[in-house]
Amino acid sequence: MNKSQEGAASGPQSLPRRIGLKYCGGCAPRYDRVAQVKAIERELHDLVTLLSPDAERLEAVLIVAGCPTCCVETRDFCPLPVLRIRSETDARRFIDDIRSEPSRDLAGSTLSVVG
Repeated sequence: MNKSQEGAASGPQSLPRRIGLKYCGGCAPRYDRVAQVKAIERELHDLVTLLSPDAERLEAVLIVAGCPTCCVETRDFCPLPVLRIRSETDARRFIDDIRSEPSRDLAGSTLSVVG
């Protein structure tokens, strides 16, 4: 078990939600990943705190990939839900999902990855 799973909360989450942030390697970006993360932080500042994926008590890990391939390895983040942002549209969906239902189960998100 890595640090991200130690003390992971279960049940209803308190705000702001603690979500790990992992960027892809950036080999073929099709949009400005950093700008999208800044937009997420700006629009969800009261609901989400983005932290290192190694931080303790994370609820999920958000992978921000520059292209649809999203080749970031996710095994290190198990058993946490892994969410993928592969476009500006995905970033907007993440913001809208959290805004509309701040305590939603991230494992059930349309951006989540299984395995």
